[in-house]
Amino acid sequence: MTTLEQFYEHYLTRNLSHEDRNHGILIFNDIICVNFDSVYLRECSLRGYDQLMYIVHKHGKNKKFIFLSEDGAIIKYSGAVSFIENCVEVFSLNEQTCLLVCRENLIIENVQVINKNFVNYWASAIWNTVQNTPLQNGTVTKKFAVWFNRGTFFRLQLARHLYENYKEDSFISYQENGMLSERCLDEFFENDLTWASNNTPIVYDKLFENRMYDFEDIVGASRKPYGQYFLEIVAEPNIIDNTWITEKTIKNLYLGKPFIIYSGPNSLKLLQENGFLTFNQWIDETYDTITNSYERLEAIKLEITRLSKKTYSELQQMQDEMTPIFEHNRKKFIEFNK
Repeated sequence: MTTLEQFYEHYLTRNLSHEDRNHGILIFNDIICVNFDSVYLRECSLRGYDQLMYIVHKHGKNKKFIFLSEDGAIIKYSGAVSFIENCVEVFSLNEQTCLLVCRENLIIENVQVINKNFVNYWASAIWNTVQNTPLQNGTVTKKFAVWFNRGTFFRLQLARHLYENYKEDSFISYQENGMLSERCLDEFFENDLTWASNNTPIVYDKLFENRMYDFEDIVGASRKPYGQYFLEIVAEPNIIDNTWITEKTIKNLYLGKPFIIYSGPNSLKLLQENGFLTFNQWIDETYDTITNSYERLEAIKLEITRLSKKTYSELQQMQDEMTPIFEHNRKKFIEFNK
């Protein structure tokens, strides 16, 4: 008899395309799969909670359950755990009939939980796109780059910092027209919203209409001139904790790009715990230890300013000195992909 874990690994993971999996609910004979990734708001909550529960209650009788949270909001903050617990109660599920696949270390009674390492997940996801790309340590002609699709307030602030101070030294892509904000909090972001209204989107090469893009667009070397800039400033979706590090950061470990990452605190520490090396010999990475999100962002801006004062020849030398780290991280990336 096929276990839920086997069904997940051999069918959901290998036989279904990303498009096929991108539905809130998938029903296969005696298995119902709830894909939370398709119904998350990026700010950590579930959309259509009541509709999702109604559908599951309608179709879930005598079914086994698989819940997926591989690339979405932080499950413990989203309401998904209470949703799972409700299904366990309603359908009397146990560890043989209920599986959760997620990025976090969770314990939920009567649920088998598989913790998916974020490096494994993203190394596998982007491998076909990046595998033939050599290390991108070419001649430095720009100091910084940002590649932002969704226009959160912190991405806007980083893009604005570069645009206003180091525009000629930066590749800047900010796809959002304006800035995403909660209306009831707009008064606290009035300056940012006004600036965004007047200056965005910031187009590097093209806009992704209707948010339609593929891995070549977001990590491929055919679009982004990785070899021409020194440092990428990455802004991950999750600035609350370090459980959601994505392809935005992971690609750089394979491509050989130094980076600063605005994510939850101790994100660099997590990368190091997974065997990767970061760049504290050249970059002040103490920002990663700051738990105050405002102060962490300001510390990153200060480090960008410090690095902006380096000449291009100095940055080229720093990049050359980093080559052993690039090579180590690429080997480690390949190990995870295996």
